Amino acid sequence: MDKGFEIADIIVAFIKGNATPEQIVRLDEWQNESDENKRLFVSLLDETNFDLQVRVRKELNIEKAFNQVKSRKRTHDRRFKRVWQLSLVASIAVLVVVCSVMLYKGQEAGVKSEIDQGVISGGTNKALLTLSTGEQILLDKQDTLLQSDITRIRVASDKGVTYESIEGDSSIQLAYNTMEIPPRAEFQLVLSDGTKVWLNAGSKLRYPERFVGDERQVELSGEAYFDVVHDEKAPFIVKTSRSTITVLGTEFGVRDYEGKANLTTLVQGRVAVCDSMNKSYVIYPGQQVIIDERGTTVEDVETAYFTSWKDGYFTFNQATLGDIMDELSQWYDFDCFFTNATVTNLRLTARLKKYDDINVLLDILSDTGDVCFSRKGRAITVTEISR
Repeated sequence: MDKGFEIADIIVAFIKGNATPEQIVRLDEWQNESDENKRLFVSLLDETNFDLQVRVRKELNIEKAFNQVKSRKRTHDRRFKRVWQLSLVASIAVLVVVCSVMLYKGQEAGVKSEIDQGVISGGTNKALLTLSTGEQILLDKQDTLLQSDITRIRVASDKGVTYESIEGDSSIQLAYNTMEIPPRAEFQLVLSDGTKVWLNAGSKLRYPERFVGDERQVELSGEAYFDVVHDEKAPFIVKTSRSTITVLGTEFGVRDYEGKANLTTLVQGRVAVCDSMNKSYVIYPGQQVIIDERGTTVEDVETAYFTSWKDGYFTFNQATLGDIMDELSQWYDFDCFFTNATVTNLRLTARLKKYDDINVLLDILSDTGDVCFSRKGRAITVTEISR
């Protein structure tokens, strides 16, 4: 009990900004005693969590609890004379207990409803479609049927967009559409030849309403997964800012976000990847072409780590925490801060369901690695736990 009151007293002093050097040393020692202590302290510094704990604490009978504590203290320790300070420390001690229960046992309905108000939820199916006429259509939950002279465009909120060619003059000039995916969103597209495309958050695809001639070419920025319909007479070509991928019929993923490595990951079939130096690399299933500031390389990979996003999962294999949080932020739209540079390089392996509340994912990552997370609004701070 005395130790608990001592730590509570130090926490009060630290929050008020008048802790002595000796108290700070004692606080560090207490945090290093267990991961729970460190997580509890970090949560107390989170303003959102702290406000919640104060509201929960107001529902408790603090006066009754204080009188019980004061009575016991008078019996066992006559030397404790500063009753007014005991009230403050007892109050904070109860606050610490409430925080501990909330963080690790939080099953009570009243507390849970408060936590739910701070949920950072995942994204949805959403896209902005720009037609060849310049008309823009927000694709969200409404089913739509659009029609031009050469194509029917069916929009289904659960299946994405499907292009259906209308029989007519095959020599007609190409008309291009563009589909853009905002942050916290994804969308599926079926091109006029039957090729299926999954587009990830922050991506853009430019493609013809109907393919004409001896090749099928699209332009991509961001990330997409392609399931290409085989056509020997018309190879399928994906152009990015740093590569040109040529295929006949196959499944593969392409990632081309600005500031990150350009990746082509082959799941089935065979593709040829040409880089900006006009060097061509033919790869087979389970291989990946990497284009970055060091040049172009080919590696053997487990493809699920690079394609599971389309199936509703984040899959990481010894990925750095910096890369993990960067990828999660595209789907959950939060700002991430690291307490030091070394924590960004911690490597974790995890498989996370894409549509879960971000708190569920952070709990899994906490159990996987020596890290803890604190939230303030849409800002998440990552702290390394010393062992």
